[in-house]
Amino acid sequence: MVKTQIIIMALDLFSQYGIKSVSMDDIARNMGISKRTLYSFFDDKETLLVESLLYLNQQLKQYFKELKKGTYTAVDIIILFHQKAMERPRWYSRKFYEDLKRYPKAVEMKNGEKEEFTEVCISLFDKGVKEGVFQKEVNFEIMALLAKEQFKMLHPSKSFSKHSNTDVYNTVLFTFLRGICTDKGRVILDSWIRKKQLNIIQN
Repeated sequence: MVKTQIIIMALDLFSQYGIKSVSMDDIARNMGISKRTLYSFFDDKETLLVESLLYLNQQLKQYFKELKKGTYTAVDIIILFHQKAMERPRWYSRKFYEDLKRYPKAVEMKNGEKEEFTEVCISLFDKGVKEGVFQKEVNFEIMALLAKEQFKMLHPSKSFSKHSNTDVYNTVLFTFLRGICTDKGRVILDSWIRKKQLNIIQN
């Protein structure tokens, strides 16, 4: 439990200040523990970073497995998975990803995740075609590559600074899905959009 709490604290600090600017001293102080306790869990900062990324990946993979067990369509799964990933949008800050390049083990891990992401996309696209919610004429190998490129919008450029990250993410996702949905799929997508607008009004 303590280890998980350290990981969550580290992710918050890394995303807020950048990985490079946050020391193990900072993490120990914010956790209210000694450096000795911190180092009993993690050999160094890069080890903590890698385990933090692994934690994020495992949480999302487990959630994806749970969604696949349900009666959701491919459109539902993509939107629900996206919402889960965006529960903590600050973890996907630009500074975090800029500093990430300095840590080779973390970069290697993220590259492996990108390959997994492509496989997940293709499996969902195939599911969607069988369900009749995605157009079968679409080249989904290309779409999977486009989805991977759009995934980079998790840390949007300064061009989008007038908009919240969440708004940018949602706009990219819904525009992307609308382009590949059939009429049946668009009905499901529009239902989600209406729910989102209702939540905004209520909040």
